[in-house]
Amino acid sequence: MRQARSVTHTQRGESPRPTRARGGEDTTNRPSGNNDEKDVTAYRRRAKTRAGTLGGSNRMLSAREVAAILGIPERTIREKWREWQLPAYRIGKHLRWKERDVYAWIDRHAA
Repeated sequence: MRQARSVTHTQRGESPRPTRARGGEDTTNRPSGNNDEKDVTAYRRRAKTRAGTLGGSNRMLSAREVAAILGIPERTIREKWREWQLPAYRIGKHLRWKERDVYAWIDRHAA
């Protein structure tokens, strides 16, 4: 029988895979050009938070979480959210509330 011969990636014309150092740094030697620096700068610019956003969390809450905040049964939330004008969002078949909307609603309706 004939023995199978392994072919390395350089013989196939491919470039070597980049190796990663322990800290996640890329150890391949790539020329650093202006395009790379612009990409990094643009990424950092987009990563900052926007100045015009409202305070509070944008976390989406389930009916169970909203009921826990308000101290009432989950069923009451599902039945009364429209009547109470508590802004909700339908994500597929699920109802969700923004955390900051819930707290704003509480502030508006505090007795």
